[in-house]
Amino acid sequence: MNCPYRHTNIICGIVALFLFLAPATIGADDDLIDSDFDTIFDENNESGQPADDENVKRVPYSTIQDFIMGSGFGIDTSYSVVCGYLPGWSEAPWHFESYKDGDDYLTNLIGAKMSASLGLDIQPSRYLRVRQSFSFAIPAPALTIKEFFFDYNFKDRFFLKTGKYDIVWGISPNFPFANLLARIPPGMENPGDPYLAKLNIPVGIGGFEFILLTRAGYIDKENPRIENFGSGLKYNLALRSFDLDIGFFYFELMPLRSFLSIKTTLFKNVEVYADSMINIFFDKQSEQWDDFGFSASLGFVSTFFRDKFRLNGELYYDGEGDAATLRRNNLLSDDPESFRLFSGFNAALNMSFKPGGIARMHIFFGLLYAFEKNTGQLVPGITFDPVEHIELYIAVPMVVGVRDQNSYYYHNADQNNRPFSVVLAVKIKGTYKYGHFE
Repeated sequence: MNCPYRHTNIICGIVALFLFLAPATIGADDDLIDSDFDTIFDENNESGQPADDENVKRVPYSTIQDFIMGSGFGIDTSYSVVCGYLPGWSEAPWHFESYKDGDDYLTNLIGAKMSASLGLDIQPSRYLRVRQSFSFAIPAPALTIKEFFFDYNFKDRFFLKTGKYDIVWGISPNFPFANLLARIPPGMENPGDPYLAKLNIPVGIGGFEFILLTRAGYIDKENPRIENFGSGLKYNLALRSFDLDIGFFYFELMPLRSFLSIKTTLFKNVEVYADSMINIFFDKQSEQWDDFGFSASLGFVSTFFRDKFRLNGELYYDGEGDAATLRRNNLLSDDPESFRLFSGFNAALNMSFKPGGIARMHIFFGLLYAFEKNTGQLVPGITFDPVEHIELYIAVPMVVGVRDQNSYYYHNADQNNRPFSVVLAVKIKGTYKYGHFE
């Protein structure tokens, strides 16, 4: 195998090019609600576990923090019941040329879904931790293993994490093009969940992260080979003024991709971030590198009125070409259609306002727009929490612009690709967490 890792001069050139090109100034489907559009500002930790609160002595979630404590255990549970009504139209109602009999324009959906999850953290000592997380849902009864991994601490010098879990690279909440570990080769419609081995080595105010990744769809079960695994490296530098990540990931069926992410805080309440990526394909027959591409994004998150109003804006340039637009599986996620990458310049705008009050109202708005394709997606909505654990949800996902196969008109937040919908739902949800560590 002509492995590109042997071309150390190429990799060094990629790193140098990134340092030069990176911004220098700144560090609804049948289940009624396909995704929570109002969670754009939420911050998730790596394992997806909830953060600590006053009812929990300790719930571990980050590798280094886990091993500061001694032995113990933790448990976290969550439940959700969603029911409601979703009418969807083949085009926006104000675009109807004429009304016809029947259901030519309108599609009615009504239903309910129940789901629950259970997570267990077992820590025999300060050096070893095992995490297991399961979920169950009806009306489609299926037990799903969400996470199953172990952490091992080598004398506080090396930290190994192996099993089934997710890692997110990059910063952008709108265009996750820099999340190299979520990339999948073209033609693999069902690549399976990720299985990873990660080794963290702290170095001063930063550290290195080595990755070995595969998926069920990658492995030749009869004759597994090293080519069935992808590998990557990331370096983090956490300075007082900015935080920087730089890394690359390579899998035999994909181009070699490298990324750089940087974020900093300006004026005390404005976080500015940038992602950038280059990809280059190595042709094993000609033993040459070709198909070079560059993509980058620049965005900000700011809060006003004592954090009641939050604003996020981002400009993204996709330099991967039409391949990024044509591949349905360009990114792997629960809903890949929500993360379409369109060539050329793209923009995102998200607003969230929580005025407070008895009903704990939450108003939100999201916009994604691709200038070159003249296609966009808008999601205004509002939620109410009239009583504890109950949320009333109203949203109006819609699309604008051109109506070809490579636009938001056919690839939007609704998996049924209805370009205009109204979501009316009631959601009952709750969580419980407990931990005891010595």
